[in-house]
Amino acid sequence: MDLVSKIFGPRSDTPEEQPTATADSIADGALDTLGSVIRVMGSESFPLDQNIDPEVFPAMCDEFARHVENGAAVPSFDIPQSTNGTREWERVRRFFADRRHAEKSFVVERLQDYRGVVDDLVSGLRDIGQRDQNTEASVRENLNTIEDAVATGILPQIKTALTQTVTQVNETFARQKKEYELRLQELNERMSSLRQDLVAAREEMKRDALTDAFNRGAFDAAIAQSLNVSFMLGQPVTLVMVDLDNFKHVNDNYGHAAGDEVLRAVGDCLARSFIRKSDFVARYGGDEFALILTDTSAEDCGKLMQRFLDSARKIRIESVPDEALVSCSVGYTEIADDDTVRTLIQRADQALYKAKAAGRDQSAFIAATEAGS
Repeated sequence: MDLVSKIFGPRSDTPEEQPTATADSIADGALDTLGSVIRVMGSESFPLDQNIDPEVFPAMCDEFARHVENGAAVPSFDIPQSTNGTREWERVRRFFADRRHAEKSFVVERLQDYRGVVDDLVSGLRDIGQRDQNTEASVRENLNTIEDAVATGILPQIKTALTQTVTQVNETFARQKKEYELRLQELNERMSSLRQDLVAAREEMKRDALTDAFNRGAFDAAIAQSLNVSFMLGQPVTLVMVDLDNFKHVNDNYGHAAGDEVLRAVGDCLARSFIRKSDFVARYGGDEFALILTDTSAEDCGKLMQRFLDSARKIRIESVPDEALVSCSVGYTEIADDDTVRTLIQRADQALYKAKAAGRDQSAFIAATEAGS
C-alpha cells in the first residue's frame, strides 16, 4: 500500500471514484493531525506542578496547535505571527519533547514514591513485630529475675528486683513508644506528597452536569481512597449525607425545571460552604448529596453543618414560592479504624434518618460505637 492509500484509505474499484491526493492535501492533513495531537496533549496532561493553574498548559498547547495549523503567534513562548507561512518547527519539537520528558520523570517519580511507601510500611510492620518480640523477651527476663528473688525469701533482694524490673520495663516501653512515633512521623512525611496527588486526582474526576458537584462514580472512588488515607495517617475523616426535604413536592407542583434550579442552588451552597481543596462534594443521587471532609473531626463537622444549614435556609428560587422551598437534613459520621465503605455509608444514612425523624431541617451524628442501636 502506498503512502496516499495509507492516509486516505484504499482506492475504489471505480476509476471515477478514486480520490486525487495532492501534496497540499497531504500537508494539510498532517498539519491538522499534528495540531489535534498537541491539543490532546494539553487536555490530557499530567499535573506536573501544583503551583501552576491547570488551565495554563492546555492554553499553551492550543497556541502551539494554532501555530502548527496556520502559523499563528505563540505568546507564551514569544513566537510572533508568521508572515510567510513558515513555522518554528524546532520550537514545536522542543516543546513537545520537553513535555514528554517531564511527564515521564513525573510518572517514574510517583511510582517510586508509591513503591517506597509500600516498602516503608512493610518494613515498619516487620520492625514493629521484631521490637514486640524483643520487648516480650525483656519483660520475661525481668519477671524471671523477680521469681528468682522471691524464691530466696530475702525481702531486700525482692524489693531490689521489683524496683529494677519496674524501671527497666518502663524504659523498654518508653523506648518502644518513641520508636513507634518516629516510624509514624517518617511515614506521614512520605505520605504528604501522595495526599496532594490524591487531591489532584480528584480534580480529574467526572462532575455532575446539573450541579457541577462530583458525580456518584467519583464519590465511590474517593470514599475508598479516603478510608485508606485515614487508616495510614490516623487523621479524622467525616462522611456527610445531605438530603433535600420534601423535594418531590417541588417537582410535582412547580415542574422539574424548578426542581433542577433547587438542586443547582443547593449544590452551589455546598460548594461555597466547603471551600478547602481537600473538601469533596458529590451529588450522590437524585436529591441527595455526599461530602467527604478530610482532617475534620465529628465535633468540627457539627459546627460546619450548622453553618451550611443556615446558608441553605436563605436560598431563594424565583420559580418556587418561599413557603414551598425545600430544607435540608444532614447525617454525618466519622470514619472508624474497622470501617468499610458499606459500614460507613450505612452509618451516615442512619444519622440522616435520625435527623429526618427529629423533624428535618437539622443535622444528626452517629458514632461508630452507637451504630445500629
